[in-house]
Amino acid sequence: MTTQRECLALHLGEWHGLFSEYRPTAHGWELVGQKRSLITFEALELGAIRQTNAYYPLEGSPNPTSRQSWVYRDFSPGLRFFPDGSFSNGRLQLAPFSDFAVEQGFLWGDRKARVVQQWDAQGRLVEVTAILERRGQPLDPVADCSPLSKERLRACLQGRWRGIAQSFAVAEGRFAETEVDCSGAEWLSNWDPLPGGLWIGGPDPLPIPTAHRDRSFSVSLSWFPQSEDCHCLLRLIRDYDARGAWQRVTLIRAQKDPG
Repeated sequence: MTTQRECLALHLGEWHGLFSEYRPTAHGWELVGQKRSLITFEALELGAIRQTNAYYPLEGSPNPTSRQSWVYRDFSPGLRFFPDGSFSNGRLQLAPFSDFAVEQGFLWGDRKARVVQQWDAQGRLVEVTAILERRGQPLDPVADCSPLSKERLRACLQGRWRGIAQSFAVAEGRFAETEVDCSGAEWLSNWDPLPGGLWIGGPDPLPIPTAHRDRSFSVSLSWFPQSEDCHCLLRLIRDYDARGAWQRVTLIRAQKDPG
């Protein structure tokens, strides 16, 4: 079985990225800030991996506005990597009077797409950060970062999709695989698409403990890594049970049925 460290090692190298921060409004996403990034994963002795994040203004100065670095020797209990390098990270429990956050992301060769979602103590989604990255070279602002329209997303999802779902169950501590055969219309979302062929799904607001006895919910992130034809789809679903505890995370890799 592939270890978490081996999965993280798939990310080794220099990643050029664009961070786009959004606030949800009644009329869709409001862009509140953007910055460029250079994120490096470096192998160290004894299997440790160092991550260094440097952030730059969108235009102008080649000097970073901030830099931070840390070393992975252990992994947080809320983080789970998949064998292809995709990952899901978030809180173990939806707790009362507390904010909540999830980060999920995909690795596709030398491209990466991930999203950070943040909710306030009332369960309202307050900030979404879409992060698009390319290993070894800068992003193409048009080819890599253009969003799909709602109409284009709906058209792309039409038809049957087949593939494999890999699920990690927290209680059992292991992966299981099942086949996927379903209508892509099931994966539509009320949220507008994000840059680069990404879109999110989930309740709004979250079922916070002070207002709900049943606190089960799911948050999802989906991606067309080849948005020019939309025939391949990656999808992560992070599930929480009736007590608001993290239950499982599932990665779906599906292809559109040509028929």
